[in-house]
Amino acid sequence: MGRVTGAAAYALKSRALLYRASPLNNPDNTASYWTVAAQAAKDFISVNTSRGNHYKLWDTGNPDKDYYECFVTTPMLNDEFILCYEPWQTNGIETSLAPCGFAGQLTSAGRTNPTQNLVDCYETINGLPIDQDVTYNPQNPYANRDPRFDQTIFHHGSMWGDAEQEEYRAVDVSTPAGKDYKELHGGTNTGYYLKKYVNNISYKNPSSPIHGWPIYRYGEILLNAAEAVNEAEGPDAAYTYINQVRDRVGMPAYSGMSKDQLRERIRNERRIELAFEDHRFFDERRWKYLKDRISLLRQINLYINSITTYMELLLHCQVQFILTS
Repeated sequence: MGRVTGAAAYALKSRALLYRASPLNNPDNTASYWTVAAQAAKDFISVNTSRGNHYKLWDTGNPDKDYYECFVTTPMLNDEFILCYEPWQTNGIETSLAPCGFAGQLTSAGRTNPTQNLVDCYETINGLPIDQDVTYNPQNPYANRDPRFDQTIFHHGSMWGDAEQEEYRAVDVSTPAGKDYKELHGGTNTGYYLKKYVNNISYKNPSSPIHGWPIYRYGEILLNAAEAVNEAEGPDAAYTYINQVRDRVGMPAYSGMSKDQLRERIRNERRIELAFEDHRFFDERRWKYLKDRISLLRQINLYINSITTYMELLLHCQVQFILTS
C-alpha cells in the first residue's frame, strides 16, 4: 500500500497485452498476440505462487459472503487486491448507494441502480443461463441464483440493516409506495441498488468504514488468463483459471465446451465478477461487442396487491454504441 509493486507491473502487463490481442486492436486475430497475452497472465500466476505471502482470492470457505467481503474488508488486509486507490474512510458510499429508505442521522439516496440487463446475466445455481434452466421462475426471479448476485445487488426482499439498532429489514422497492422505491433526493429507476462496496452500518448511529477501490486484483488476473489461454490453446487449458473464480462462490465448474462457447461464458463471467470495477465499457469496446448494435436498458417493476407480480419494462432511454477499429 502506498507504492506500485512489481506485482502491479505484472498485472498491468497482463491487462495491456490482453487488450492488444482483442478484436479492436487485433482485427486479423493474430494468434501470437493471444499467446503473448496468455503467457503474461501465466507469468504473474507463476511468480506469485512461488512466494510465501502471495496474492489469492479472498476465500474463507463461505461462498455466500466471501465475494461481498472482498470489497468491504480493510484493503490493507486483503490479499486479493494487487493495487488499489488510497483507502478512504467515509460513510459517503453508504449514503450514496444503499436503498433510499435507510435513514436516521444519515439518509441514503441510492444513486447507483443496476439494470435488469445485468441481473439477467447471473446464472442459476445450477450454472446455467436463466433462459436455459427450466427451474428458473420469473415470478420468483432471485431464488437459486449465482451467489454473487445477492452479494452485488440489492433487490426486493434483500435483508439489510443494523440489527442492534433495529434497522434490519427486507428491502421494499414495490411500485409506487415501497419504502425503498423513491424519496425526495433519490430512489431506484430500475428496481435495484448497488450493494458491492456498501458496509452494513447503522444510519441511526453511523460509523465511517474504510473503503478501498481495486485497480488490479487477483480475480482479474485469473480471468485474463482464462480468456487469453482459451484463444491461444483452447478451452481444456483455460478451464482451470475461470473455475477458480467460480469455485470461490460455489458455482459449478465449466467443462465440455467449444472455444466459442467458453469465450461467451468468460465474457459473461467478467461482466459479473468485475461488475462496477470500471471494466465493462473497456471490455465491450475491445471485443467490439456492440458494433452497430443497439442496447435497450431494462428495469423491473413490482406490483403488490393480493399477489406480488414482477413485470419487466424498458427504461425510457435508448443507447446506441457504434464502435470502430
